[in-house]
Amino acid sequence: MQQGTFPVELAELAAALQAKSGIFKADQEALALREEVESAARIFIFDHETQAETFTKAYGIKNALKCCLALLSANIEPVKYENVRDLGCGSGVFGLTFAFLATNPRLHLTFVDQSPLHLNIAQTVLTDSGCAGDFSFLNQTLPPDLPSNSELDLISYWFCENGHVASDASLIDRLIGREAIIVDYEKVISGIVDHLPEHLVVKDRWSVESDVPLHMRDIVGDESVRSYGIHIVRA
Repeated sequence: MQQGTFPVELAELAAALQAKSGIFKADQEALALREEVESAARIFIFDHETQAETFTKAYGIKNALKCCLALLSANIEPVKYENVRDLGCGSGVFGLTFAFLATNPRLHLTFVDQSPLHLNIAQTVLTDSGCAGDFSFLNQTLPPDLPSNSELDLISYWFCENGHVASDASLIDRLIGREAIIVDYEKVISGIVDHLPEHLVVKDRWSVESDVPLHMRDIVGDESVRSYGIHIVRA
């Protein structure tokens, strides 16, 4: 795993999230959830209908920083993309992070999730963020029935809860548009790579870790941030 210092972009993002949205401020229930997850020592599957807000308070900033590390590691220029989707968006932190880095008023970013509760949280998060762009919110089950012409798809911690898609080349093909950046657990990323159809190729893959400064550890909820991911493109 590549280890590095805490990038300035992560510090700026964490500060912006803490300042602009109360949904990311961990309360006692969120702290209890963190303890439960850490003691489980396994991939923890959340009950998103009952734990959506608590999960966002517990892990929203940390997951946003993981997504930020991924976007920095992928060596893309976010400002160049105008048609982007955040698939299985949850609280919308991957899309939010992309918009934060892009600062592009021409960006059209669609947040897709099967849970209306998640979409409501994502809409609140994006409204509070003040990020540039046009944002829409789509209640839809994934994968969609028809392929998309999106320039870039952002997918974070969705495949770990939808293993049947991660192991099916035809479903992966249906899910992804021209490009995708996927963030997930390391073994889930390896499984996706093993099942990619031939015309979807891995442009980049990373395993990176960044130490969190002492004064930010209560906000983030950890001493470090680790990101495993891949950048996939259509050949």
